[in-house]
Amino acid sequence: MEIAETVRKSSIFSNLGDDEVAKVLNITREIRFHEGDIIMQEGDQGDTMYMVLDGEVEVSKSLTMKFGDDDYRKTEKVLTHFSAKDHVIFGEMALIGQDSRSASIIAKTDCVLLEIKRDDFMRMVESKAELGVKVLLNLAELLVTRLRQSSKDVTRLTTALSIALSK
Repeated sequence: MEIAETVRKSSIFSNLGDDEVAKVLNITREIRFHEGDIIMQEGDQGDTMYMVLDGEVEVSKSLTMKFGDDDYRKTEKVLTHFSAKDHVIFGEMALIGQDSRSASIIAKTDCVLLEIKRDDFMRMVESKAELGVKVLLNLAELLVTRLRQSSKDVTRLTTALSIALSK
């Protein structure tokens, strides 16, 4: 499938015209990772967003677990997997915020990713206002959706914890 069509299937670029997708593609580059490569590390500073063109990645978070009275250990918890067919982007918060990465992403297979750097994204948004507004609104909608899901997850987990602790 042509890269432009793949990009258009991503939620933040879904309502763009052909010319607008071409402008987005002008600020991207293909980057390859081998199976097992760390694409991004939780806690590191980030300035890039990615879309999977080929392959599969794994999303994980570092957790501290208690195994005994004074036995606390860090462990990685796999949260989800993304593949090219999902048309999912990740690292999107780095385009608008300069905070650290919220999760680690590891190549589960050899991967080809489409990369967008924050500086290039911001130049595009500033120089092409109409396109920038469309993409930023789509990005805001994606972040709201993910925030709502996180809120539901936290509610579900705190409810389960409350029930477990009350026994």
